Amino acid sequence: MRKFNGNLSLMPLADLIQWADNSKRSGTLVISQHGRQKKFYIQEGKIIFIWSNCEGEHFGGFFKERADISQEELDNAFTDSESLGLPFIGYLLSRNIYTKVQLEEILKRAAEVVLTSALKWDTGIFEFTDDLPRFVLNSPVRLNSIQVLLESVRHFDEDRLGDQVDADKVLDEIEEHIQEGNFDLPPIPDVMLQIAEKIDNPTISIDEIIECITDQILVSKILRICNSAYYGHRVHISGLKEAVIFIGFKSLMSIVTVHAMSSFSPRNDREIRKVLQHCLVCGMIARQITRDMGGNYELAFICGLLHDIGKTILLDMLGDYMLLPEAREKLIEQHHAEVGYLLADKWNFGDDIKEIIRHHHNPERAIRNPSLAEVISLSNAMADLNCQPEEIMDMTFTSLELSQISIDDLLQQVDKLDQEACEIVSL
Repeated sequence: MRKFNGNLSLMPLADLIQWADNSKRSGTLVISQHGRQKKFYIQEGKIIFIWSNCEGEHFGGFFKERADISQEELDNAFTDSESLGLPFIGYLLSRNIYTKVQLEEILKRAAEVVLTSALKWDTGIFEFTDDLPRFVLNSPVRLNSIQVLLESVRHFDEDRLGDQVDADKVLDEIEEHIQEGNFDLPPIPDVMLQIAEKIDNPTISIDEIIECITDQILVSKILRICNSAYYGHRVHISGLKEAVIFIGFKSLMSIVTVHAMSSFSPRNDREIRKVLQHCLVCGMIARQITRDMGGNYELAFICGLLHDIGKTILLDMLGDYMLLPEAREKLIEQHHAEVGYLLADKWNFGDDIKEIIRHHHNPERAIRNPSLAEVISLSNAMADLNCQPEEIMDMTFTSLELSQISIDDLLQQVDKLDQEACEIVSL
């Protein structure tokens, strides 16, 4: 008996069905995901039987929909077909319990329901074996697999459209949860908690603090950031202790935070990395601008690095809803600042950092440090690879004087800075 298996994310179910049809395969295709399992029995490329352990998809249930056979009669028919060595559907036909047309309708209905729901699986595993059990082999009812697939795809698209029609209700529900703070925020990561506790203890040495950092990927990120040309250190730093002394404890905590968030939501790994990549670029630009102005450039780096932290929470939260990409993006843009503020408050970030996270899109609302809020707002815009100098010059600020900032020089460096940030985040 030959078999092959793989991941549905690499070879989707629709491709498997087409492969079986095109190559006239005979065998059993099993797909599984989180305890759910479905089986498609295929003979010479045609679907001859299906099985599912998912609610509402048990094969017997499709006979019950017709209300012309009891569960007891169905069970007896299955037992008799097994004892006689006949395919179950063939037995029902031979005993004139159903006509061939009726059996085709029942099997088609069952196959489309099971296949339609399976098309929603983005992940899972599959296994195909070139073996068919006796209770399905040589069934007199065989469905055209491609026709069943096309009909299932149509149902899938209709279901998705129905879900999108209700998107406004979903958006209202999510917005209400956000505005009321009625959603779960992740606890502060252990490594952040350990470092924070030691930093607050004046008797703790720097060696005891860096003992908390055992993740070699995190160590690599810290060293890469310290040695970045945009961080402004002229001598190469090779040791973690030297790096921590150079960047300071607060910057260390912000880098640890970003590292922790990079693995917060595995299902949105690529999108979260893009957010953190942008944050790192923003932090570097903010640091340079503030340094040139003679301000607190370390605080500017920290705020730039953390300003979009709310997006990582929303990306995970919205993964539970089926939304149009445009609606999803709009929701994230509208609420990430407030969600980021709530997370920063729960994790006991400083008041300046919390204010910047909350108001980086409307710096005029900042009270504690309005000039820093404007720097982060400006840096956030400049970190966009498509940003043009005239767009920056059209921005209005009360504390910043744009003529004192080398806008053109900084924008020319963004591509290279973005590439370096990508390499750091991808470690």
